[in-house]
Amino acid sequence: MPLENKRSNRFNLKTYIVLEAFNADSIHTIKIDINKKVFFEKALTKNHKHNLEILDYFDFREPGLNNIEITWTGEQESADKFIKIYKIIINDQYIAPHSVMITPLRNEYINNLLTTQDGIKSYRKKILNPGNQHGWYGRYKFKFSVDANEIKKNTVEQIIDSTGIEFQNIYSDVERQNYDRKVN
Repeated sequence: MPLENKRSNRFNLKTYIVLEAFNADSIHTIKIDINKKVFFEKALTKNHKHNLEILDYFDFREPGLNNIEITWTGEQESADKFIKIYKIIINDQYIAPHSVMITPLRNEYINNLLTTQDGIKSYRKKILNPGNQHGWYGRYKFKFSVDANEIKKNTVEQIIDSTGIEFQNIYSDVERQNYDRKVN
């Protein structure tokens, strides 16, 4: 088989996402984009726990920085709602659910929270130490690089050096996977 044919599928990686969502009062929607392409989208019924296991292949096309963005929205706010992000696995390698960057959708509750010092502290604590369970509609973004050692122009290293943020690396070659994050 010619080398180009082997490389054409090289970055078509198995992607597995497990999450749970609930809203007692309204229909709500989960949309997952990978690199701004829709990977999954589903409207969920109210007052029912939805366990979602999404397993599919996604073509990351080439080495580089990538984003998974989970957008959670609903018809109305509810005090009794949550989304739990249990697993994000790409090519049998974990991306830690607590490494999420959260952008809550602004609503009356968020606006009121940001009017007091205690509210601002609570908001920042949740943004900076998110865990895996969330109660705010919004965007939940994960950044990682695929085959960082093959990226042209050390752009990822420059980003890491300038911000101090460390991205997860996913390898297309199974032999290069880190055993501490490899799925058994």
